[in-house]
Amino acid sequence: MTEESAPTEDASLVRLLGLAFAGADLVFEIDNDGVIVFALGAAERLTGRPDKALVGKDWASLFNPSESALLTRLRRDLATGERRGPMRVDLAPRMASNAPTGASLSVFRLPQLGSKLSCALSLSSPTGGYPFARDASGFTSVDSFARSTEYLLEEARQAGLVLSLDLVEVRGLRDRLAQLPPEDAEEARQSLQAVLRADSYGGLGGAEVGVDRFAIMRSSEAPPERLLQSVGAATGGAIPELSRMPLDCAATSRNMRTMRLALDRFIEAGGDAAAAGFSDTVARTLRDSSRFRDIVEQSGFQLAYQPVVSLETGRLHHFEALARFSPDTSPAETIQLAEDLDMIQAFDLSVVRSIVRELEAQPRTTRIAANLSAHSLMIDGILEEILGLVSDSRDLRRRLILEITETRKIQDLDRANSLIALLRKAGHIVCLDDFGAGAASLDYLRRLEVDFIKIDGRYIQSMTEGSRDALVVKHLVALCKELGVATIAEMVETSSVARLSQELGVELGQGWAFSKPLDTPKWSPQSTPKPARGRVGAREIWI
Repeated sequence: MTEESAPTEDASLVRLLGLAFAGADLVFEIDNDGVIVFALGAAERLTGRPDKALVGKDWASLFNPSESALLTRLRRDLATGERRGPMRVDLAPRMASNAPTGASLSVFRLPQLGSKLSCALSLSSPTGGYPFARDASGFTSVDSFARSTEYLLEEARQAGLVLSLDLVEVRGLRDRLAQLPPEDAEEARQSLQAVLRADSYGGLGGAEVGVDRFAIMRSSEAPPERLLQSVGAATGGAIPELSRMPLDCAATSRNMRTMRLALDRFIEAGGDAAAAGFSDTVARTLRDSSRFRDIVEQSGFQLAYQPVVSLETGRLHHFEALARFSPDTSPAETIQLAEDLDMIQAFDLSVVRSIVRELEAQPRTTRIAANLSAHSLMIDGILEEILGLVSDSRDLRRRLILEITETRKIQDLDRANSLIALLRKAGHIVCLDDFGAGAASLDYLRRLEVDFIKIDGRYIQSMTEGSRDALVVKHLVALCKELGVATIAEMVETSSVARLSQELGVELGQGWAFSKPLDTPKWSPQSTPKPARGRVGAREIWI
């Protein structure tokens, strides 16, 4: 060892205290230039060299060259008394087949050691061993970020730490970098990713989640000022904005969805329109997501029941249950929020439970349709939960109609059809909602074996005899008859549209021409209110 690496007894005690925090396989110390001045531990296992051979070497030689920007940032930015890590790093490549490729690095600048930096390497990984996928500049991919977050949240939970998801916006960054020579722009990007990675929990780093927008996970106690200053310096004096989202260790995926929804809202508003600021957008998203969780947990919604009737006889066929969250307003925005947060399955189950309780209290002739998101249908386990709610009564299964609603294209139609087949085998009538709208297409009709399709109201609402909409409906009904699928016309607002729908072969109708949604599932043709003026074109919708 060098003279500097042979410390006095007092200095050794200080040093050992500084290194003991890691419980590491290898502890070492570097000077202000990054040169190793002390090393102790299983160096050969980690580096292929004994600890004494490391003294006098550049600490960067222990790591993969891709870690250069991170190492520089740690050495320059670490304040006295500050610790960073553990963070996953890639080790220098070695020829040995069993050589480790990654380790956990922790660094600490002890006040008693001046400019020297205490470092610790451990073979254990702070991310459960999950390999980060990074781009050429070192930013973590969004998918890798989301999956690795699960490991880190669990680790933080066990350690009693509270983490936050910090969203950083550097307005104009892309334009700023575009004006630089390519090599300078790439250097700036690498410097920025090193800042985010050095400041992130577990060294997970920053994910580029949008133009000029990045996300990192940090300790909730980490001061935002330091991160903002470092980001500003790395980007040539830009003024970044930071918004902090508290993380729920028990709901990792929901954390990520909330983040993406906040970003989507902000991006949709546009930078110039964001007078409220990114932080306010995030805060609103958090309030909305919290509000919806409360709605689901406390069943904080009401159900209205709109009759679906035979166009030929006017007799009631069944009711459709429509969710309402506040009087006289459409639930569309709230339901969309649930889908964006991937919480729709919890809401769907809550609605089905409420409908089952209502069916149990109604005469055995009452049938009610529950809306079930196609996304919910594809979630593992939800089918068993639905069937379990009515497992003791085939009569209830017959009376509980399931109406598959969909705003996003079903990716696996074969699996969806097999799940629908299980519902039908159990005794449920299955309907495909809003046929002809959004992603729903003839391919759905070809590959999904259902009992009913509900023709999208945009074809029905303003349909007149001989119109193009009427022609489309006529041929669709004929096709459905050939396939053995019954049809329902929604948004039937006038008696003339009701008569035309029947003439075109549609079996059932739903809309204000027959009844407004009712507080309870009780209705007879004699009590049918006349369509209110000014209501033509209005729609009671679920999505």
